Amino acid sequence: MREKHYEADDERFNAPAYTVKGWRGIAFYVLGWETEPDEDTEWSGQERRSGRVVVQMVGDDGHHLCDEVDLAPLPREEYCGECGQVGCKGDLYGM
Repeated sequence: MREKHYEADDERFNAPAYTVKGWRGIAFYVLGWETEPDEDTEWSGQERRSGRVVVQMVGDDGHHLCDEVDLAPLPREEYCGECGQVGCKGDLYGM
């Protein structure tokens, strides 16, 4: 999927990573709320939130979309920061 436009929301999405429903065993970073051109102000370059969340698999650079209700916070010690697998300790974090 090509890169999406997004608006960061570090206050709302403050966990180090998240799991996403339907993507079992993989950690994701939340980039923010997806934005898209506002039809009423498209000429000005303004964008509005679509209501979906842009996420990126840990260890990958592709953007994916999900609903906020499909996210669950994931503590840093529960996933590998290199491969993104939940339960993997390959990056030796917390050892």
